[in-house]
Amino acid sequence: MKQIIKISSINNETIKSFLNLRDKKIRNKEQKFLIEGYHLIEEAIKTNQLECVITSDEKMFNQFHNILVYHVTEAIIKKLSSTKNPQPIIGVVKMLNHSIKNLKNILEKEKVKIVILDEINDPGNLGTIIRTSAALGYEAIIMSNDCVDLYNEKVVRSTQGVLFKIPIIRGDLIEIIQLLKKSNIICYGTSLNKAYDLKDMNKSSRFAICVGNEARGVRADILSLMDYNIKISMQNDVESLNVAIALGIIMYELK
Repeated sequence: MKQIIKISSINNETIKSFLNLRDKKIRNKEQKFLIEGYHLIEEAIKTNQLECVITSDEKMFNQFHNILVYHVTEAIIKKLSSTKNPQPIIGVVKMLNHSIKNLKNILEKEKVKIVILDEINDPGNLGTIIRTSAALGYEAIIMSNDCVDLYNEKVVRSTQGVLFKIPIIRGDLIEIIQLLKKSNIICYGTSLNKAYDLKDMNKSSRFAICVGNEARGVRADILSLMDYNIKISMQNDVESLNVAIALGIIMYELK
């Protein structure tokens, strides 16, 4: 049954509660986050994660069945949005709580490709990595506890809905990498120290690639758990690449 609630005041308590979801602590407490735009709404619907819709676009009312719709003003949309020129639709979405149990199920497959992220801080990099991982058919992404917040609005926006298409697990990397190795996953680190050139690596059907912080790279205690270190040969005295670009090259070459 369709339910539409009209709200015209920016100071409405429900609107305030939605606005509070911009705060990381409140997001984590409520286990909800905001998404913006038609495309992200469509992707959230496909995975049954969409809790309600906030829109000033009356043409959208008939698009939602069994989902609560808040009919609001353009001023409220602008207040809730994190962009300058927002599309007139915002969604409240339940967090995707993938766990070690999900990872164990993935590890039972014959072919496994996983990405490990050690303290990635830039939201744009994380969003790009998520999109690239899904596009290249990687089964999961593992994030260290000190990576940027997965539900940061810039991360969510840059994933373009792919956030809903690949399991993303946050946890203690040392414990998780040890689990991977017990499951016969070859772990590749990214470091210039005792590294093999990417083009010389033999492909494996079960592997994980680990990249690190934009400034410091992969931490030494994490690198010590890797089976091999990989480097990308570069020309014209270029010393390094953006972490998301470098990882994309490695993922493509090893897949």
